[in-house]
Amino acid sequence: MFGASKIIQLTVDRLGPKGDGVAIFPKGSVFVDRTAPLDEVSVRVFQDKAGITRGEVVKLLTPSPYRQKPPCPHFDSCGNCTLQHLNLEFYQFWKNETVKESLKKAGLHTKTFLKPIFLEGQNRRRITFTALNERGKITLGYYQRRSKQITTINQCEIALPDLFVFKDSLKPFLKYLLTPSTPIDISLQWVSGKFDIVISGLKLSAKNEKILKEISQLHPVARLSLKNETKINVLFNNHPLRKSFGEIQVNLPPGAFLQPTQEGEEALVKTVMAALPEGKQFADLFSGCGTFSGAMLSRGSVDSFESSNSAVKSLSEATRNFPLKVYRRDLFKNPVRHQDLNRFDAIVFDPPRAGCEEQAHEMALSKCKTLIGVSCNPATFARDAKILVRGGYQLQSLQVIDQFLWSHHVELVGVFKKLR
Repeated sequence: MFGASKIIQLTVDRLGPKGDGVAIFPKGSVFVDRTAPLDEVSVRVFQDKAGITRGEVVKLLTPSPYRQKPPCPHFDSCGNCTLQHLNLEFYQFWKNETVKESLKKAGLHTKTFLKPIFLEGQNRRRITFTALNERGKITLGYYQRRSKQITTINQCEIALPDLFVFKDSLKPFLKYLLTPSTPIDISLQWVSGKFDIVISGLKLSAKNEKILKEISQLHPVARLSLKNETKINVLFNNHPLRKSFGEIQVNLPPGAFLQPTQEGEEALVKTVMAALPEGKQFADLFSGCGTFSGAMLSRGSVDSFESSNSAVKSLSEATRNFPLKVYRRDLFKNPVRHQDLNRFDAIVFDPPRAGCEEQAHEMALSKCKTLIGVSCNPATFARDAKILVRGGYQLQSLQVIDQFLWSHHVELVGVFKKLR
């Protein structure tokens, strides 16, 4: 469509759903990273591996009024925060509109669009660094966007500062741990004042095990594990990692999924609990380690459904003295049938980004009066919500919660009521 490495001038029309600028050109749309609507840019045009036409900015000719100076010095080279160049007012407007547009495309509307919640930065409690030894030079940082190039990162505007302080303490060990030209990923999660470390891509040897033991003895490491393609193996376990969810205390499995921020978790739980009706029996689908189940126990008994064996085990052990039943079940392959859902006064569902299309069909057939959906993907939420509406539910309210600062991701909570 375009000649190889052709340079053209464009005016950005809008932002796409993943936050990249979209410029309309006679030969088709061009997607340009890190631009804003009304930017006039000179770009080098190319096609990516998926056949999408993209533009690499050569020069910003006329800046958009929606721009700001990115607060992070690593913005141009880091692959994570893709929207720091947008001023706060436009950034928040765009996030809200992204959700509304997803509903509009599905032919949906909500009775109440609640005031969105926007969280500030430096609160992400989990982060993954990539480490590489290339010709004796150690790099510890993030991949650049759409690249295999790793950039050293010395500060971050979204992560808890403790994560970066601890990251620096790992550097002396890496030159002995890394195999030349073979990157490893180091995931850190901050839980109750301690670190849960999971390392991927590293082969275990006697030498490496000795080095990893030294890392595990750093303060305040609670646990260190190695991850292969299918399993996480705990190597050193210094302290239990307990997390409070409502009335229960859960011993978290290694690499456990938590909401990315504590503030985001609290906002989501508060929103769900505000929508939870009076009742005696509730269900929590895709329950994880109990983020919502624990809070829901204050209202009645809870049946939790989760596919992860380690999460099921941890949640089961924490709730032996509570009216909570935990079932291991793959809700994609084996959704809970509508006949079994009829007995619940409300159902909370929090699927991964792929949504829960098959489970939505079963919920749509059920007689449960209240459904509360939590989602980190407006597009799949809208798809599943359409199934529920066709089944006789009304989307009564929608709450946007942005805990993914400066990214295109956004969290939301939708409340559905059965009308027929």
